Amino acid sequence: MNIYASIAVCFIPLVALTLCLILLVREIKVVHVLLSALLGLLTVIPIALLQMLVERIPLFEAQSLGAVLVHSLIINGLIEETLKMCFLFILPAKKYDVWKFLFCAMLSGLALGCFESVIYLVSGYENIGLRLVTAVMLHTACAGLGGIFVWSVKNKRTKVLPFIFAIILHGVYNYFAGFSTSIRWFSIVIIVLAFIECRSQAVSVSSEDIK
Repeated sequence: MNIYASIAVCFIPLVALTLCLILLVREIKVVHVLLSALLGLLTVIPIALLQMLVERIPLFEAQSLGAVLVHSLIINGLIEETLKMCFLFILPAKKYDVWKFLFCAMLSGLALGCFESVIYLVSGYENIGLRLVTAVMLHTACAGLGGIFVWSVKNKRTKVLPFIFAIILHGVYNYFAGFSTSIRWFSIVIIVLAFIECRSQAVSVSSEDIK
């Protein structure tokens, strides 16, 4: 498979989810679906720049397991999820219920994950297939958690817990995924937990509307 075909494959999940939202979730305006995907693509740039700056801090030169975990929580968890979350504030959260906004947020996370996969592909990352399946899903779920936080803030009920979960789950995922031994498979468990927590938080917030 040539490089162009491989890049196209990386974007298949993004195209598929975008079409699903446009065709199946008619309540969400097409322009907002497309904006969600665009925001995810644009977020890659500030994330990469900020990560390069933070990586220069001497703290991250340590190689102990504790230092690696802190590195993952800050570089991958805090930085990536904070910037993803900030970009979601551009979306009109008040126009939709928490579930519709969750779909938009997850699409944004998926877009970022697909774009990152292309970057890794071009740079010669070996396990691109595994990354497309795992890291992209993790970005999607964690962006959903960040989206729930954004929706709650814009609707004056601020729920910080979903955003905290996004940071922790993303950081722990990268921590386990960085191992070359079988312990790296714990990262799959983190992805499952992220989606479970995403649904749980959305149910919790939506149940408050019913009350």
